[in-house]
Amino acid sequence: MLSIQKHKCASLYSAILGLGMLLSTMHPALAEESDRASAVIFVYQRIGDDSLPQGSISLDQFKEHIKELKTGGYNVLPLQKIVDALKDGDTLPAKTVGITFEGAYTTTLNAAVPLLDEAELPYTVFYSSDNADGASPSYMTWKQLKDLKRDKFATLGILPSAYAHMVGQTDVQNAALINKAIAKYKEQFDEDPAFFAYPYGEYSATLKKQLSGYTFKAAFGQQSGVVHTKSDFMALPRFTMTDNFGDLQRFQLTASALPLPVSDVIPDDTVIKNNPPLIGFTVAPEIKNLSKLSCFVSGVGKAPLTKVGGGRIEIRLKDPLDDRRTRVNCTVPDETVIPGQGQQWRWFGMLLIDPEFDEDAGSASTAGTDSSEDTDGSAGDD
Repeated sequence: MLSIQKHKCASLYSAILGLGMLLSTMHPALAEESDRASAVIFVYQRIGDDSLPQGSISLDQFKEHIKELKTGGYNVLPLQKIVDALKDGDTLPAKTVGITFEGAYTTTLNAAVPLLDEAELPYTVFYSSDNADGASPSYMTWKQLKDLKRDKFATLGILPSAYAHMVGQTDVQNAALINKAIAKYKEQFDEDPAFFAYPYGEYSATLKKQLSGYTFKAAFGQQSGVVHTKSDFMALPRFTMTDNFGDLQRFQLTASALPLPVSDVIPDDTVIKNNPPLIGFTVAPEIKNLSKLSCFVSGVGKAPLTKVGGGRIEIRLKDPLDDRRTRVNCTVPDETVIPGQGQQWRWFGMLLIDPEFDEDAGSASTAGTDSSEDTDGSAGDD
């Protein structure tokens, strides 16, 4: 089933890119505030680990991504510069990209870091302190993390001390995970960590509020989407790159994506309380071509949209969602047309969570990955 879905996605991405040579890689004429300061952030986990394809990307694919970033007119910036620009409302170059790695696996250190250093591309590694304390050959040690921090292209961010589901745990339990991770970072690096990443990309309204009480500049999920000035800085989106969803066509499609600014999103919490949930949002008035908007729900496919008026969109599902994590991805083609340039797509994504779902009985995900991303960007499938 997965191979069929992968084939469909590949065909779709080919069709989208085959529209060809229509839109500018410069900021579009629409020139919204969100476009003037926006970026695409990628998240990788393992590199070249054939035993875990759901959480790994092949070395050949990763090399293709680096080549594309170096030759495709992108501007790869450190996470710090991206976040600072978004918060200050400063203009970012068109096609700005950030690179992150989840888990601090030794495959990242051995396979990805030398290539990124050679290409002079900045990146951020998120690690779990319990893994750094352990003796597993799969994870970077403290010494390796310290050496990495001295690399001029690298920065570090933290995961909770243990890579565990935080949604569904108590505030006290989560505080213990966060506090231990911060204390370990200060002990090793003599400063406060600036960035936090949610394990599995899972967060809730309660967890976001709890995390905002710390000194983090930003926290990152794994829902697809483009970061911009109006983003929630305690839940910034990232596009996940794995073997199944990391082919060059998808990379090009997502790397050049633009924000789809929305407001009044429901449900107002990612944790599903009523299943099926009513999903809705209001698209910014600058986006005029809502007739071309498409939304996809993992495990469901293309979702019928109800346009309420005034840019209000609702997705009214008939059947309950049947996975722990469900992705909702909505895209619309950008309207700017400049001959000789490629199509760009506006993108908004959500990750809904059912903490009561029994992964052992269902489609369990490999640690650090999300196997529910089976329809993560069937952009503009009209």
